Amino acid sequence: MASAACERPRSRRRLDRPGSIYEPLKLSVLHREDEPLWEKLDRFYSAVKCTILNYQSPTTGLFPVKTCSDCKEAKVRDSLYCAASAWALALAYRRIDDDMGRTHELEHSAIKCMRGILYCYMRQADKVENFKQDPNPYTCLHSVFNVHTGDEIYSYKQYSHLQ
Repeated sequence: MASAACERPRSRRRLDRPGSIYEPLKLSVLHREDEPLWEKLDRFYSAVKCTILNYQSPTTGLFPVKTCSDCKEAKVRDSLYCAASAWALALAYRRIDDDMGRTHELEHSAIKCMRGILYCYMRQADKVENFKQDPNPYTCLHSVFNVHTGDEIYSYKQYSHLQ
């Protein structure tokens, strides 16, 4: 009786994000007590593959913000989260040592994403030097890039979330 009073109703607004590749999966589907570890990892792999890895850019390795075909934005934060999830699953596969090449795929997907972020930041090296001389928002590093080219998308006036 006391536990029913303590529960809060869930808000449906958080789950209604059309077009996002980061929609939460139902944990009841991913959680089964009686199945072996390698089957659990295979289910996690299929979830990561269809929601994250299929949308990685082949040129820069960054992940788009949305899955729609005309979305060309990639945020550093989102790409880091995607790379971290792929790396964590690769470590789990490495532990069971029977992965059918999935460890290699997941590790290299994470590495490619991190190299893409480094590439985007290295193209802004002049801004780092300018920021050392005159620290103002116009010389900060950008955090939103084009998925395919790695170019800055917004100026400081359009998008003021800088690094």
